[in-house]
Amino acid sequence: MSIPRIVSQVVILGSQILGKAFVEAYRQAARNARSGTSHAASAGERGGANLGNMAGDGSVITRKHKMTVDEACQILNVKNVPFSEGPTQTVVSEELANMLKAYERMYQANENTSKYLLSKVVRAKDRISAEVELSQNSKTQP
Repeated sequence: MSIPRIVSQVVILGSQILGKAFVEAYRQAARNARSGTSHAASAGERGGANLGNMAGDGSVITRKHKMTVDEACQILNVKNVPFSEGPTQTVVSEELANMLKAYERMYQANENTSKYLLSKVVRAKDRISAEVELSQNSKTQP
């Protein structure tokens, strides 16, 4: 075999492989666009939250705040209260008090350091507050 023939076969084979990969990637992107999810969001890759495949009112809040309740509770180091299951008012108020204490402590600790950490702390507090508002609104409306 001659070298030009080997090189041409490698180029042709490589272009076929790349072409098939791009076509498959386009098909996957089209499927994701139709379903409204991304592979990274549904698989939880790169440490991201599972934002894509949630259902219900919490999904809107999760996408707005770009954080799940579990993630917010982990950031503020508070116990995750299952708001959707209707915890008692004393449990919610106790956990909210703990959350606000943790928020104040972390806000003061990161106030003059990292803006990224500070924004995570603020978004975590906002996410939990939004979940509490949603659970209280759903309890008041029949």
